Amino acid sequence: MMHNDHVRAVGPYVLARPLEPSPHGERWLACHSQTQTDWILHEFGPLLDKCERVMVLSWLETMETIEHAHLPKIRRVIDPGSSRIWAAEPFLGSEDGLLTFGRLVDLKGGRMPPHEVERAMLHILDAVRYAHARGLCHGPIGPRDLLVDRHGSITIDLYGLRRRVEGLVACDAELVRDEVRSVAMLGYWALTGLEAEEPRIRAGRLVRRLDRVWDDWFELALDPASGFSSAEEAIAALPSSKRAVEPETRPSGARTVIERLRTAWSIGSAAVGE
Repeated sequence: MMHNDHVRAVGPYVLARPLEPSPHGERWLACHSQTQTDWILHEFGPLLDKCERVMVLSWLETMETIEHAHLPKIRRVIDPGSSRIWAAEPFLGSEDGLLTFGRLVDLKGGRMPPHEVERAMLHILDAVRYAHARGLCHGPIGPRDLLVDRHGSITIDLYGLRRRVEGLVACDAELVRDEVRSVAMLGYWALTGLEAEEPRIRAGRLVRRLDRVWDDWFELALDPASGFSSAEEAIAALPSSKRAVEPETRPSGARTVIERLRTAWSIGSAAVGE
């Protein structure tokens, strides 16, 4: 890394100011010297042992193949003058810095309206669905793992890095189920302001005029024994998804009457023809 009185740079990225650290190292707001765009620069190290270093580099190599709106678009930055590992991803914050999902809920008074919670669940679950289909797992997801950009889009920060550093690569059915359940726990907390612990109060008792589908969804999603087996299942059972299929599965009374009349007319016509 270059040093002088005013500028510190890593490759083409000029470090502007420190951001809140991640669990894996320092984070910086940086500006790309050629495009003049803002980036997050991750500084992994310097206290990585050889095995941890290999795992971080392996994770970065994996993430370079990932293309999803709600997973990190992170790439390694080579800096010959530093023993640390550096990586850059587009800046997801504002002039106030990075905004975590936990901080967003706090700013909204400890609760979010149902439509915003569902939007967040869709972002997170779709990212989890994509990752699991590629054999990647993150483990339980918490509010600090989620970064929110200026448009309300959520990214799971440093997805899967914690497990990779610990040498855990496998992604089995139990891990998938637990990760999906952790997303549901986030949803319950954001919606009600309470942790999803037993004995759990039904969300419908805490949120006025809440669609009953939410209670059904949480009842299944938070069951440690028989919760959703995949993110796809969890997405398909969300309130908006259930409403989308309702006209097909639950025909209206008027439609039912029309269908009965058509059937009766068809039978009557057939009888006359005979």
